[in-house]
Amino acid sequence: MGLTIADSYYLKAHAATEIFGGDWEQICESLNYALSYDENHCPSLCLLGEIYVRNLFMPEKGFECFDKVIAINSDYDEVYTKYALCLIWSNEVERAKKLIKFAHSVKTIDSAQLYWLSSYVQETKNNYKKCLKLLKKAKSVIYNDDYLSFMESEEKRIKKKMKLEQPKSKKKNKPSSKKSTKNK
Repeated sequence: MGLTIADSYYLKAHAATEIFGGDWEQICESLNYALSYDENHCPSLCLLGEIYVRNLFMPEKGFECFDKVIAINSDYDEVYTKYALCLIWSNEVERAKKLIKFAHSVKTIDSAQLYWLSSYVQETKNNYKKCLKLLKKAKSVIYNDDYLSFMESEEKRIKKKMKLEQPKSKKKNKPSSKKSTKNK
């Protein structure tokens, strides 16, 4: 079994997104070809959903693409992390939480990513302690040094935000000893 024509065009579109600024002509052309060969090609639909949300600022169209992928193949694990991230960016935090909870039931999904996404949800609510706990859980199920480094940098970033949120201690005005002796 080899790559389908849709797979080949998806790979071209995906590679074009990796270029700084993106080669939009290549991305659009390749995605259109991929979806014309297979309108239910899950990776292409996910990429299209991301483009709708991130670049065209049309989140509902993007969400439709993600929903279609889930309807076609609920075991296609890449859709859950991308969809949840796009939901968070679109301030659809409650929908993201429900999706992440459901995604934990998918056998092949990377649970570290789900914990990270859950921590991101908590961050949007300024629940930094919960956020750090979820990042710790994520680190416990990571088997990749680069991803572990990413999680550690996320922890540092959250700790910096926590420091910004802490109220600055006020200097208490203590009466000086000179003043107290004058009153006596």
